[in-house]
Amino acid sequence: MLPVLQLNLLRLCFRTAYVVSTTGIAMLFPYFNQVLGVLGALNFWPLAIYFPVEMYFVQKKIGPWTRKWIVLRTFSFICFLVTVVGLIGSLEGLISAKFS
Repeated sequence: MLPVLQLNLLRLCFRTAYVVSTTGIAMLFPYFNQVLGVLGALNFWPLAIYFPVEMYFVQKKIGPWTRKWIVLRTFSFICFLVTVVGLIGSLEGLISAKFS
């Protein structure tokens, strides 16, 4: 009735070590959350929006100034603005945490 559980010892050890080391760094480095926010804001738009949209354009051969092209470009631009605002907010949080 129950599915067979396959345990990968290397994966278990690596994940455990990763979580323990990340938690240790977070406790030693007081601005860890702010740094992660900055890195997340820098990586969000290019990795989650820009590259997939560009690949979609190439794969589906979407021509410029078609309705789908305009909608996806608008979506990409709005997400870029959200990323910039998030980056500014993360930098402000990092700076205010550093000086308080």
